[in-house]
Amino acid sequence: MRNSGMFNMMKLDWLGMRKYRYSLIVAPVMACGMGIVFGAGLIIPYLVWGMFTASLYCFDAEEKGHLNQLYLTLPISRGTLISARYVMSLILQLIGIVAGIAITLVVSSLMYGRTILNTHTFSPSAEPLVLIICAGLLFCAFMSLTIHPILHKFGYAKAKIFGYVLPIFAAASLIVIFVLIANRFEVVGNFKHSTLKWMIENTVSTSVIILGLTALLIVASYALSLKVYAKRDF
Repeated sequence: MRNSGMFNMMKLDWLGMRKYRYSLIVAPVMACGMGIVFGAGLIIPYLVWGMFTASLYCFDAEEKGHLNQLYLTLPISRGTLISARYVMSLILQLIGIVAGIAITLVVSSLMYGRTILNTHTFSPSAEPLVLIICAGLLFCAFMSLTIHPILHKFGYAKAKIFGYVLPIFAAASLIVIFVLIANRFEVVGNFKHSTLKWMIENTVSTSVIILGLTALLIVASYALSLKVYAKRDF
């Protein structure tokens, strides 16, 4: 019964997001463009992130369509509603992974050895692809921990800036800062390269560690969302 209720909630959220489904088309196009311009290794992370971001539109659709007034009258618990949103987010991310692998294989084969802004040298073998996928999932899990509980507590309209825009801006800034530091200081760059080399040589162990951290972050995000949403007064 609970699985049926969760499936119905996913369906309602999906129907409510119909005006935002263009992002499911835009994300692969943007990922392909980034891969061509900057490198094929960026395609999967960007696409996984794009699918995660698309799943957040259910919060905006809920408020604009006053769907929360409908949801609260349904014979389901608030926990079922939250579970449906997390499951839908994970499904979209998995779709992003599958599409990302396909696009990566095509772009890397077409662009290998060519130069636009950078020379394309990425070879999509199994080890780097697995690590890239795990890293993308870990990043989305971390962002879920910083975004989902806040949006479930305050809603999209009230929390759009500090619960959505600021976490994304902060994460992007940290990544840019790390890249600049790695390029500026040789010791940091050497550490990055040696770490990546070790991860590729120990792909299974690294993947297990990353996926374990990912699972812990998702569980923490889910637990916090349950706690704050249960106390939310609409």
